[in-house]
Amino acid sequence: MDTQKLLHLLAVVEHGTFSEAARAVHLTQPALSRSIRALEDELKAPLFDRGARRATLTVFGELVAERARRMRLEERQLRRDLELLRGGEEGSLAIGVAPAPAALLLTPFLIHMAQAHPRIKVRTETGATSALLEALRNETIDAIVGDAYVLRAADDVEVEPLGELPAGLVCRAGHPILRKRRIDIDTIRAYPVATTTLSTVVSRQLAELWGPDAAPERLFTLHCDNLDMLRSVTLASDTLLFGVLSITRQERAAGLMAEVPMPPDARRCGRYGMARMAARSLSPALEVLYRFTREHWKALSSEAGGGNRRR
Repeated sequence: MDTQKLLHLLAVVEHGTFSEAARAVHLTQPALSRSIRALEDELKAPLFDRGARRATLTVFGELVAERARRMRLEERQLRRDLELLRGGEEGSLAIGVAPAPAALLLTPFLIHMAQAHPRIKVRTETGATSALLEALRNETIDAIVGDAYVLRAADDVEVEPLGELPAGLVCRAGHPILRKRRIDIDTIRAYPVATTTLSTVVSRQLAELWGPDAAPERLFTLHCDNLDMLRSVTLASDTLLFGVLSITRQERAAGLMAEVPMPPDARRCGRYGMARMAARSLSPALEVLYRFTREHWKALSSEAGGGNRRR
């Protein structure tokens, strides 16, 4: 059986239509259709319901697609094992990173890879941890650095926790809220409040910390997974930014931003972790990511716990 035809089948399943799948595998749509038809002829079974608008598998197709995924997984595992034997000076790495880890980790990691491992190809993808989990399961990425609450809820991934990072509200220097003697949830809600995608657990904790008015649908007016953009908005307006404080450490150190004074609470923190599919061996390239992230996160946690949170 031609494994290339099986990969064509999976492309149609994962992209939903023959036209999108053809673009993904760099074939014309007629060529892809011929490949699928040849596979059906070889197996003597229809794999897709031709009457549906989108590509829908028949019961035969579901069986073949399941086995094809296993074969693809085994092939990729074989390639990773061979990389282990070769010593890891070459290879590729695709990682998914949630917004806060992306802001804290990606730039120093990519600099490290360019300087220390220039022959390893690196591709990054950013987004909500829940969406990155689907990409991990579909094998379009090798690992995730994301929200530990979301990662721990998945039973098919292996999670390594990273250190906690204190979270809070920050604003531009000179913001009117910094002149308030008492700051409560009503004071906060008088201004636009921005954040990234929050897990269900963090959303519930906010309501527990600050009351029902801190429920995300009532508190936050700006949602964006691009923290560079949110920092710019916060610097240029009266917007308050909620997130891990390490993200704005440089702006606060430079006197451009300040933390909004709030009563201390150990629950107000970001918890993150690294994850890969369970029982998956670490390739040399993935080991580089894990080692660098551990060391970088340890430094961030140490800095955050050093008593210099407010500037």
